Amino acid sequence: MFVNTSAQSHHSVFAEYDINGSLTIEGIVKEVWFKNPHVRFFVEVTDKYGTKVVWNTHGHNPSMLRRAGWTRDSLQVGEKIIMSGDPTYDGSPKLFIRKIIMSDGRILENKVPGVN
Repeated sequence: MFVNTSAQSHHSVFAEYDINGSLTIEGIVKEVWFKNPHVRFFVEVTDKYGTKVVWNTHGHNPSMLRRAGWTRDSLQVGEKIIMSGDPTYDGSPKLFIRKIIMSDGRILENKVPGVN
């Protein structure tokens, strides 16, 4: 008999991100993951020392974001964006997305009725 002992777990945003904090980054989208358990966008940001840092940002799951009007093509690799959200407690380059301002002025909000 074969037993699969691996499991994926899901954690609350509260466990990793400071929902009382706020951070804004500006950069270029390098990679888009529009898949479960959370959408992820990897954004290259130039820090205050001129070093390029790739931020691992994420939002709700794709099903929830589709209900909010997002699609797989809402954000494209190469786009310049401004993103704001909740920073990590440890200061690592990760962000829970709250809002994305596109270079053409469109706004995407990581807001799902009944969730946040």
